This record gives sequence, C-alpha cells and structure tokens, in this order.
Amino acid sequence: MRSLRRRTGEAFGLLLVFTIVGLSRVWPPKWKLRRIAASAEVRAEREAAAEGLLARVREIEAGVPWLRALDVVIRDECVDVRGHHISLFGAGPSKKSMTCRMSAFIVFSPDGDPEDAVAEIHRTFPPPDGLSPVGISESLHGDTDERKVTVEVAHDALWARLTRRHGEKSLGQLRQENGALCVWALHGQPYFTVV
Repeated sequence: MRSLRRRTGEAFGLLLVFTIVGLSRVWPPKWKLRRIAASAEVRAEREAAAEGLLARVREIEAGVPWLRALDVVIRDECVDVRGHHISLFGAGPSKKSMTCRMSAFIVFSPDGDPEDAVAEIHRTFPPPDGLSPVGISESLHGDTDERKVTVEVAHDALWARLTRRHGEKSLGQLRQENGALCVWALHGQPYFTVV
C-alpha cells in the first residue's frame, strides 16, 4: 500500500513539474506579446535603437567614400524566444519570453568582384571585431557563386517591420540592375525584452 502511495505521489509530482514547465513555455500568450511589441513603451525604445543604428550607417557612408548605397534596409523584429535551449538535464530555458532587436543593412554594388570589395573595406575601414562601443555587431558579405546575400525577417516573428531608404526594390531587382551585391550588416543588441 505504501509503495502504491509513493508511486502515485511521484507520478503526481512529475505531472506537476511537466505542467509547470509547459505553462511557462506558453505564458504570457503570443497575443499578449504582440500587444506589448506594438505598445508605446516599446515604440520609444525602438526609436532610440533606430537613432543609434542610423548614426552608425551615416558614419560608414561618410568613411567609405566609394561606397554608394543602393539601399539601406532596416529590419526590426520581436521574436518569441521561449523554448530555445531547453534541456531537462542541462541549463534551464531562458527566462525571457520575447526579445526585440533591430538591424540595418547597407546594400551596395562594388565596381569589381564582391570578395575584393569586402577585402578592401576590411583593409581600409575595418568593421569592429565583436561589438562596437555602442553595442552594434557588424559583418560584411558579398554575393558568391554559391550564395547570394539576403535580408529577411524571421518567419516566426511576433512583430516585424522591414523599411527601405530608397524604395521597395527587392535585392533580386537591385542585383539585376547593378550586378553582384554586398551587404554591410549592423546588428544591434536587444532594445526590449519581456521576462
């Protein structure tokens, strides 16, 4: 009889743990996270993040005189980060529910080979290693035969906006008109997080 009670207690305890873990993965619900992402509080943080990124874009454009931007694309997205890196035996899930982050992409077409343009920029105006003093990580990529540069929004974003400085031409259209493309990507730190 004791054995049956103990096993029932253990089973109930396990069920309770799995229920709590399951609920923590769905609370707050996605509709509430979407509402938070569109709130005035997040909009204020979003505007501050945009100012920092655009200041760095202007610095790059002024520092590399031959770089003529075909477009500057701003990707802004809020993503549900629950469930990432969950392990029953290792570190627990992230305590965050949603993270909002903004990135800027300077799209340009080099006169010659994209790989040569990337190498030239690294020699004369190197992007900072790691994070810049204002918390922006940078990378530089050019079209290759195997892979074309892209700028996409996460397919599972709770809230997303893609804006372009020079109109609505896709990278494919810019590539058709100008040839091979390069993208200087600037990724800001999260500007808003829901715990």
